Amino acid sequence: MKKSDTTTTVTLETVGLSQREFLTMYLLQTLSNHSNYPRAIHQELQKLFTGKIHSYDYLCKTCKQLVGSGHLKFHTVKGRHYYQNTEKGNELYKWYQDNFSERFREVKHVIDRFMFDLKGSGENPPVIHELPEEYRSYFSKIISVKDLVRYVTLKAAFTKRPIYMGEIGDLLKVKYGWIASNGYLYDLSHEMEEGGLMVGRWESEKRTKRYLRITDEGQHHYKQIADSAAYQVQEVQKYLGSVLSFLERESTNVRG
Repeated sequence: MKKSDTTTTVTLETVGLSQREFLTMYLLQTLSNHSNYPRAIHQELQKLFTGKIHSYDYLCKTCKQLVGSGHLKFHTVKGRHYYQNTEKGNELYKWYQDNFSERFREVKHVIDRFMFDLKGSGENPPVIHELPEEYRSYFSKIISVKDLVRYVTLKAAFTKRPIYMGEIGDLLKVKYGWIASNGYLYDLSHEMEEGGLMVGRWESEKRTKRYLRITDEGQHHYKQIADSAAYQVQEVQKYLGSVLSFLERESTNVRG
């Protein structure tokens, strides 16, 4: 296993939001039923999203842009600008709710299942349906699916020998509610063999099914791969949970 296989830091951008989109959405939520001034808004934001440094200047700039576009209005008290949503701002926030809440919630269900399997704690939502196809590319964007599939494959190899990648595809679908293409699974199994984590043999000369066993090298690196997957899942879970906490909070106060 190469040393370069490391975790990546989760940012707003990796969970599908640009900095401007995020601040716009946050401002529209927090100003939906009362006015506030930028410094107080910024302090609340920093408490909610502790892993990301949000620029106070950029928040002020976003407030001014939203005033210019008619989504916020402001009044001044003792030299301090207080901002609040307009009807147009409430309509835009409702649009964000309609277009982001379901996607984040569906993806978080899959993330929660992986976290429960990795750590044995937290929620483990039952798999009622697979992650909708329109959200799969988004899921692949926010987390290393390679680490997740390697983890699931090596874990399965500890308990059932030999295995083949078709079984892993079924396991991902039934247990986590997420699927990867057969082509991706077999490409990754080939990579794992080349990396010495697995060793395989063909079922027959027809070469239709390749059985895999975990190697000593695979057993040695299993914990490292599991820890890497757990770190990423935990970071994404935290971000999605935080976004949903304010995106769905007090939604009844927003006029539809």
